[in-house]
Formats: sequence, structure tokens, C-alpha cells
Amino acid sequence: MDADFRIGEFLVSPALNQISRNGTSARIEPKAMRVLVYLAEHPGVVSKEQLISAVWPDVFVSEDVLPGCVSALRKTLSDDARRPKFIETIHKGGYRLLVPVERVNRNGAAHVAAETPKTVTSQPSRTRRLAIAMAVVLIAAVLVAALAWPRHQYDSVAVLPFEEASRDSATQYLSDGIPEQVANDLSQLSTLRVMAWATVCRYHQHDVDVRAVGRQLGVKAVLSGSLQRDGDHLVLRTELIDVTRGSQLWGKQYDANIADAPKLQQQISQDIASNLRVRLSESEQERIQRHYSASPAAYELYLKGRFFWGKRTKQGLQQGIVYFQQAIKSDPNYALAYAGLADSYALLDDWGDTAPRDSFPKARAAAEKAIALDDSLAEAHASLGMVREAYDWDWIGAELEFKRAIALNPNYATAHQWYGLFLASMGRFTEAEAEVRRARELDPLSPIVNMALPEVYTWAHREDEAIPEYKKIIAMDPAFPGAHGNLAYLFERKHMYAEALEEQQRNSALAGDTDLMRRLQKIYATSGYEAMLREELKKELEDRAKGKYGKALGIASYYAMLGDETHAFEWIEKGYEERSSGMQYLAVDSQFDTIRSNPKYQYWLGVLNLPASVNVPGS
Repeated sequence: MDADFRIGEFLVSPALNQISRNGTSARIEPKAMRVLVYLAEHPGVVSKEQLISAVWPDVFVSEDVLPGCVSALRKTLSDDARRPKFIETIHKGGYRLLVPVERVNRNGAAHVAAETPKTVTSQPSRTRRLAIAMAVVLIAAVLVAALAWPRHQYDSVAVLPFEEASRDSATQYLSDGIPEQVANDLSQLSTLRVMAWATVCRYHQHDVDVRAVGRQLGVKAVLSGSLQRDGDHLVLRTELIDVTRGSQLWGKQYDANIADAPKLQQQISQDIASNLRVRLSESEQERIQRHYSASPAAYELYLKGRFFWGKRTKQGLQQGIVYFQQAIKSDPNYALAYAGLADSYALLDDWGDTAPRDSFPKARAAAEKAIALDDSLAEAHASLGMVREAYDWDWIGAELEFKRAIALNPNYATAHQWYGLFLASMGRFTEAEAEVRRARELDPLSPIVNMALPEVYTWAHREDEAIPEYKKIIAMDPAFPGAHGNLAYLFERKHMYAEALEEQQRNSALAGDTDLMRRLQKIYATSGYEAMLREELKKELEDRAKGKYGKALGIASYYAMLGDETHAFEWIEKGYEERSSGMQYLAVDSQFDTIRSNPKYQYWLGVLNLPASVNVPGS
């Protein structure tokens, strides 16, 4: 029914989504208008299921949406749910329009189009009774089939960065931060696969093809949105898209003050879970509804901290630490800020050239504080697991924390990655491979996550499988230095020295050390690959002498590959004293294969309580 019609003293104009009386008009939402039109077209009681199927076809809506539309109609019609004049609620039945509907002709005249049902006194014929009976049976069968047929359920989703309307880089922490936190909320649901933020944060383009992104990521639904900030006022427009059909599953505009951003994030998460038809356990429902009562200033500082933490650079981690500390100062009981601080300190050893004693104790303190405030934070448990493994050498404690993190957030790729590498360090390669593959499924475009699989292959002496994996990572991100360095090592093990030198050159170029690169080229051309390794070792020792942190275990590996057992064990001992990162991999690190059979090496494995029989060459 597109034409205007009257109900009582009200003129209803569906094409304009407008209801008028005595010259005064009010606009209503299109869905509410469709509810009213459907009631007008179907005299008598209309079930809730009928209305939902008609107004929201192929779209899941939460239980409060239909009553919300009816409430809006009653408000416009000055109706009362307890003493209804227009729309009556039938308990466990549905809704009924109580007044006759009069269609309005073009000349303004009205005629009755439908009335409330009247009692029929005439006796229908036998043929008519049979037709009615058959129709009832057919309708019943259709309804049963419709109710029995499960609505399409979505088991995977990607939450894209929101488009920042003003294109202001100063507020990117909001257009990235809010969807990142929404993704984190959803990733705690065991029945939903959520793409890791490190993978989806690349899709910042203004005209990104949402369906193409969804197909590339292998998900069934994609959330996109835009953010506009005017002072302290935020406007978010969101849209959830079915990747296969390209149809909109749900869309909504949120208007809020910046102070309400945490509640806004939580509401979006709940709305998405509802519209994806995800079944939540009681504990998952509790976690996704948990409201962190941080001050608005602390929340905004936390988002800035996460933004810089995600850059994975020394400068980014240090800036992130500053913001997390400011967030904690603003709100000393803000568990998420402590978790962010723990994550930052835990990565400083690898990404920030920071001595373990200057980073890991701080990571432990922050993680333990976060857990004391909120034991359900997966990131805090994963960071504590990293401290237990890389610094405390507490293998049982580390595994417990990694398992706890994964149980809390099955979609946390970093927890799977770190746990997989831990399992590999214990020689449990089958389990390790399963974990790092799971991490890669969750975060397929992250070079650091992808690198875990060839690392496991290398430690398991599956070098021929590791090499193509590193090449894939380099093709994905040629500027990622870790893959070049590791690939160079594998080429060296296979005596492919020209290829190894080529990768070393690329690694040095990315580090900005062109002088070293030229020296290495010259030394290799005149004296060979071993002389080149000695030059690299010389630079490491010179840097340490100047006060620059360098891993003692890394220096030990150079000596081991050069066959200098005395100095290799000297630096292994220094690594133990310094609690050098990498000691946890001594049982599987193939760089020490040349000295593995030495009793001194077995002694250190015993001191660390590492397995002695893993990865022995020839075994």
C-alpha cells in the first residue's frame, strides 16, 4: 500500500513516512511506517513473526526492535498501550489495528478499504469449507517450515577501520580505536571468527569494496562505518554487510558525546553480535556487556596508546607506553590501560632493543595489576605468559597463562602465535604447528604472525618447507626485515651463500646500515661467507662496547656457527646472567647444532629445565 490512507482522524502518507492530523505532520522511521502499513493491509491479529518477516526480510533483528516501532507509532498516534484506540497488543499473539482503514483517492475523497472483521452469519457451502480447510493446512505447513528452517547464521566477521569524515590524522586514533575495541569485544565469542585488527587495519581507503575485502579475508560479514567528530560530539554511521549477497544485514547511526565512547563501543559490539545471530553463553554475554568505567580522558588516552602500540616500532612502543601511563594516572583502576602497558613492555625486548631487565619486570607488574583488576583480559594473560616464558623460564606457568588467554579470547592471534612458539621450544612440534596455523587464519596479513610457521619448520629441521613460507612473507611485505634475516640464515645452512648475501643486503638496507652492506659485499667477494659472518660479529661486539644493547645469545650463535665453542659458551653464560631473550629456544635453535653434543650445552639445557633430546642432528 503506497497510497495515502486514513485511520481515525490521522492521514497516513507511506511515501513520505509521514502521519498528519489537523495540519500538523510528524515523520516516522521507514520501518515503523512499514509496520503500520502491514497492519493496515492485514485486518485482524498479525503475529510478531509475520511482521518481522515482512518488514525485515532475511535480516535478524533483536526482540526489542518490533516493540520499539510499535511504541513510536503509538506516540505519534497519541495512543495508550493499556487503553489502545489504534494498535492493540495481543498477549503471545501479536498486534491488531483496531480502527477501519480508509483509502484516500487523488481528489481527497476517502472510501473504506478494510474494516475490522465482522461476524459472518451465512453458512458457507461444502466446497468453500473444503477450500478453507485446505488453505489453513497449507498456511500452517508454510509457517512450520519457515520456523523450522534455521535463519542464516554468520560465523565470521571483519570490522574495518571507520572512515574519518574530515580526513584528520589527529583523530585517526578514534576512527581506528573504536572499531579495534569492537573487534576485541567480538573476538571473545567462541562461535565467531573475528579477523585480527593487524590484518584489517590496512583497509583505510575511502572507496574500499567491502564485499571484495570480505572475500579476500574469507569472512561472511563485514562491518564498515564512518566517524565524524565536532568538538566533543561524535556521529558514527555503521553498516553490516552480507559478503555473499551484498545485502545490508543491519545499519545504524549513533550520536554520542566523546565521554560516552566506551558505552558506544560496547553498544556496537552487542548490536553486531545480535545481528550476526551469534549464540552467546552466559559468560560470553557477561563479558560483551561488561562496561569499563574508565573516565573519558583515560579511555581516549588508552585508544591513543593502542594506536601507537600497533605500529610495532621502538618509537611507537615508547609513545604507547607514555599514553598508557597517562591513562592510568587519569584512572588508576583502568584495567585495559595496564594490559596495554604490559603488552608494550613485553615487546620492547624484540622491537625496541631494550635489555630484558629493563622491560620484562615492568611487563610482569603491569600484567599482574591488570589481572588483579579484571581477570578476563586475554591480552594481560598472554603478556604474562610471555614474561613467564622469556624471562622467568617458568614453563608450567607460561603454558597456563597462554591457555588462559586463548580460553578467554579464542580469536586472539597473538596468543596462538606465542603459545605455538612456546610449544615448539619444548619440542612439541605437531601442537606448535596447529597453533601457529590458527594464528595465521585469524591474522593472515600480519608478517610477524605469518613468520611463526617457518620458524617452527626451521626448528624442526624442515628447512625446505620454511624457505617458501619466508618468500611468501616477503612478497606480502618486502619491507619486513625479520623475514629477510631468517631467510638468509636458511640459505647459509644450505650453503647457498650468494642467495644468503642477497637477503643480508636487503636486511641491512631496511635497517638503514648501507655502510655495513657495502663492507659485507666487499668481504664476501674477496674472502667468502665465513669472513662476512666474522664482520657481522665484530659489529655486534663494537655496538655492545659502545653501550648499545645487543642480545648475548645472538653473539653466542655467531661464535657457534663459526666453530668457536669456547666463546660460544662464554656468551651463553652471559645470556643466562642477563636473562637474554631467546634462551627459551636453546633446545631447538639450529644455530647451535654444531655445539649441541658438547656436555656443556647439555648442562645449560639442564639448568633451564629444557628437553635434552630435541632436534639433535641425525636423530
